[in-house]
Amino acid sequence: MSIEQSTAAEVRLPRPPGVIRRALAAHPLAVDVFIVVWYFIGCGLALGIDMVGMLSASTAYGAPYYLHGAWWLLALVKALIIALALLYRRRFPLAGLIVVTLLLLWEYSAQALPNSVALLFMIYAVPVYRSVAAGWVGYGVAVAGSILSYFLTGGAGEVSAETAVPGGVFLADGNGFRATEFIALTVMTAIWYLAILMLGINLGNRRRYVQAIIDRAHQLARERDQLAQLAVAEERSRIAREMHDIVAHSLSVMIALSEGAVRAAQAAPDAAADAMSRSAETGRTALAEMRRLLGALTDQGEQAELVPQPGVQDLPELVRGFRDAGVDARLEISGEASGDRGQDLAVYRVVQEGLTNVLRYAGTGAQAEVRVERLPDRTVVEVRDFGAVPGSSTPVSGVGSGRGIAGLRERARVFGGEISAGPTHMVGGGWLLRAVLPVSAAARERVAGTWNEEEKR
Repeated sequence: MSIEQSTAAEVRLPRPPGVIRRALAAHPLAVDVFIVVWYFIGCGLALGIDMVGMLSASTAYGAPYYLHGAWWLLALVKALIIALALLYRRRFPLAGLIVVTLLLLWEYSAQALPNSVALLFMIYAVPVYRSVAAGWVGYGVAVAGSILSYFLTGGAGEVSAETAVPGGVFLADGNGFRATEFIALTVMTAIWYLAILMLGINLGNRRRYVQAIIDRAHQLARERDQLAQLAVAEERSRIAREMHDIVAHSLSVMIALSEGAVRAAQAAPDAAADAMSRSAETGRTALAEMRRLLGALTDQGEQAELVPQPGVQDLPELVRGFRDAGVDARLEISGEASGDRGQDLAVYRVVQEGLTNVLRYAGTGAQAEVRVERLPDRTVVEVRDFGAVPGSSTPVSGVGSGRGIAGLRERARVFGGEISAGPTHMVGGGWLLRAVLPVSAAARERVAGTWNEEEKR
């Protein structure tokens, strides 16, 4: 089995159990039609029983009164309505249950048997396709309908052709209502309906539970894919920041050295050659860093070349490179190292971006101060320049991508820090890039509270 196949097997989403149940769930209309067809078959058999009873009636009064007239037309209308209730029981189970209960109130003939079975289907359908609360409501409606039907059909009394009427409760012969028989029938009916209701609640809860598990699995799969996309986007952003830092810094230094070499080519050939040599070395270093960065992204099974990420200890070499490019940069580092390599890299990138902007916009000959203050709870980085030197050129002006400060803010956000950049109001003017990076999660709240106070100083 390949890696792709094993991965696909591991992330396979769950599905409802049971082959037959899945097949029935996949074809609900076929199941509903099947139930309606068998209901019509039951109605046809009941109609035949009623007709046989009517033809074989031997009483002096003929067939029972409820078989007089167009009783078969009424039975057909009832059967069609109940069939529709069965067909749409998934969408309107409680409404269908109420309709079937009402149609059973004045049911005297053999049609009561298939209609009662249809009522059981509706009692079962309410908790399955709606909720447990709706199931209990439907149960109450069915039991109340059974009790009311007992009275409307004359109870257990003898039905006579002269005195029996559809709504008759008290019959002429005095046998209309029997308390013991009423209680027994009511209890038996309630227990029978309760058994159907419990079956529906059990299956309905199980179905909802399984569906909730499946929905949760699909939601987790979607969240997994979204997190993967976010991770890819974040990694692309990180790579873009690293590429910007490497390319922007190296190109700025190379352009400054090359322009200086051009101006000194005739007056000081040795100095020009040295500048071009340093420019070439800077280019080779940048190319090596880009190869390492891109090599980590390849999927060829080769081990990428690993080197330590630059940190605070590499700042003197970084500042020395900018001095060679023509920036009068001074470095001041105070405090003890935090031991966080990720934060050291962020400090290095802040200084690198700040000095690159000094070279790019203030030009060669500009003065810059770099201050790194490592406190117990935070690290403060400041890169300040004093503006362009009058009469000096800005050889790399206009080549910025506009992503440098945005990338620094993303780096600072990882540590809960802050980045500010803009003209400074301190004596001497110029531009100030300032970063505050908390060294722990507890220090982040303190940094947020003291940020404005430090800005005022």
